[in-house]
Amino acid sequence: MRRTLIFLFVSLFLSACASQSLPATPQATIALKDCALVSPRGSQMDARCGSLAVPEDRANPAGRQIVLNIAVIPAIKRNPEPDALFLLAGGPGQSAIEAFPAMLSFLFNVHEDRDIVLVDQRGTGKSNPLRCHDPENESLTDEQALEELKTCPERLDADLSFYNTEIAMTDLDAVRAALGYETINLYGASYGTRAALTYLRLFPQRVRTVTLDAVVDADFVMFMDSATDGQAALDKFFLRCEADQACGSAFPDLEAEFSALLTRLEQNPAEITIPHPLTNKPLDLTVTPELVAGMVFNTLYVPDLVASLPLSIHAAYADENYVPLISQAFMVNAGIYDGMFYAVTCTEDAPLISGAEAARRSADSVFGDRTVDFAAVCSEWPKGQVSDAFRAPLQSDVPVLILSGEADPITPPRYAENVAENLENDLHLVFSGMRHGNLSSRCSANTFTKFLANGSLQDLDTSCVAGIQPPPFFVDFSGPLP
Repeated sequence: MRRTLIFLFVSLFLSACASQSLPATPQATIALKDCALVSPRGSQMDARCGSLAVPEDRANPAGRQIVLNIAVIPAIKRNPEPDALFLLAGGPGQSAIEAFPAMLSFLFNVHEDRDIVLVDQRGTGKSNPLRCHDPENESLTDEQALEELKTCPERLDADLSFYNTEIAMTDLDAVRAALGYETINLYGASYGTRAALTYLRLFPQRVRTVTLDAVVDADFVMFMDSATDGQAALDKFFLRCEADQACGSAFPDLEAEFSALLTRLEQNPAEITIPHPLTNKPLDLTVTPELVAGMVFNTLYVPDLVASLPLSIHAAYADENYVPLISQAFMVNAGIYDGMFYAVTCTEDAPLISGAEAARRSADSVFGDRTVDFAAVCSEWPKGQVSDAFRAPLQSDVPVLILSGEADPITPPRYAENVAENLENDLHLVFSGMRHGNLSSRCSANTFTKFLANGSLQDLDTSCVAGIQPPPFFVDFSGPLP
């Protein structure tokens, strides 16, 4: 359970004011200073950083203030476009300033013409961060980890009822105004799509374009369908390996080996000590079917990691070598602020969970019912409020570009199709064999850049999408066949 909860989803949603006149946008009021954003690989990008104090309780402006952390990557051109691009991170619980530097190289052509803005959503990064677990502490038992999550609210310096998506998007609009932008472009990934759609509903006239990547629709409830969606992605993975000449030849019985591995661990869990994949400190693990399934689920998020998944499964089955599988899974969803995750989802998702229905939907999946422990944690957490319109299907004529991975284990394309039913000006691109988040190819980055430049979906050339293929499978640890 502990690792299931730690590996959170990248993760992992009609406007009443559309006819109202908008007040004039003030001049920029945030003092920005030179700073550098550092990617996980150590590359740096020059930026301008600042902060904005906002009321924790927006109904009480004179009450406690929290400080939002902001980074602006200024446009290269001297006379840039006036509408910046705001990047909204996933999770919920990712810091935008920590998460997005890794992909900024794909957005070079964007920031030639317009600013890129990163805002740590309240509860993440340096915006009053909310964390329950020490990410480097792996010594807790499952029972201890569950208890630590249940009792976490009393240790957090926050009124958790004010950490939800609608309040966070009101924060975002305050940042927009304070930076002096009349309108903005939104890109949201995973949970960031819920955030982007919420902002569009609340502030429709402030939005020039929206790009949604790995879509969370109005009916998405955290963990309710993760077992069935994950199983569908796993089935696609096995079929793709079987159909691939190199993978099928190297691992002709891969699905059977995976099943036998889970059976063996059910009967005899393995006790192992390995170097922690992130800290290199000794890590003691009891390898169970649940742990292995969780590691596979996380790996299914990332095409580059899926490329070595057949080899990792085979090594675990044939040699009882669990290091490759565990190590690659640890690369997914690092940096989640779990306190913010539960503050958001215990308010927005947990009240909608049906235990009986979740058990029914997960009955035929190796991934099992993830709602049980989630509901147990949320039973101890304070709940905020969301508006009646929060989960209503959004109607809009703003141009919306939608990106989906055909083999996404948590937000498959059907969620995006549900969102698109109510949009008047949208284009949904599905990338064959790809997974969670699709702005990492030159094709998608160029398409996105042209969409932003034109501010329109009309005449957008998407012919390259048909040529996108996932990375080839590794046949051994030296890589795929040439």
